[in-house]
Amino acid sequence: MKSKKKKTKIRLKHKIALFTVYFVLFIALTAMIDYYAYDMINPWIFTVLSFVGAVWATIVHAKSHERTKADELARDLEEIV
Repeated sequence: MKSKKKKTKIRLKHKIALFTVYFVLFIALTAMIDYYAYDMINPWIFTVLSFVGAVWATIVHAKSHERTKADELARDLEEIV
């Protein structure tokens, strides 16, 4: 017999908070890369890559159904807003 795993849906507010956490993380990382590249690369490229990376990370996180530190940060962000 297969064990039935209880699937819980993630609320939209939590997904937006997760996206914000991942977006800030990617922006911080790409800002350091841009700083050490001495502004040779257009910052818009890093912004777009950060946005795409945050969307991808949010989707993967939502599908995995595992609690991580990002969930705690997102929960704190939800309480603030």
